[in-house]
Amino acid sequence: MSAASGCFLFGAAVTVCDVLLRGLAGRNVPAAIETTSFAIGLGALLSMPVCYALRSHVTAKLLSELMPNRFGRPLGRLGAVASVVFAAMMLGIVGQNTLSKINSPETSRDLGLPMPMLLGVISATLLAALIAALVGLWLEYRKAGA
Repeated sequence: MSAASGCFLFGAAVTVCDVLLRGLAGRNVPAAIETTSFAIGLGALLSMPVCYALRSHVTAKLLSELMPNRFGRPLGRLGAVASVVFAAMMLGIVGQNTLSKINSPETSRDLGLPMPMLLGVISATLLAALIAALVGLWLEYRKAGA
């Protein structure tokens, strides 16, 4: 989780430096928008596996708070299954795109980073998210059985 936090802080720092440099020197940080976008995007991706495994993502507990014995377990299981399905769909979509661009000469616009490498990092992170979602599902069923 500290890697995700570091990405968010780095993205924020680049933005602050860019704004200060524009105000003080009339210049900007080169590739600030792309750097910030990549940093914050990577931070969001890196937080997914942790949230899935710990089941700490945003939830609404309306029914499970009113009647925890009746709704808590089924809704917890449904949420865990939905997390696995969503993570699998994301990995499938991005994974196909990654495979189609393995030998592509494409690069990012400002930083010139190779797209196959960027997509590979995203796919690897989404694979970790899927594994974590499966762990979260297993823990949800294990908790319910205890």
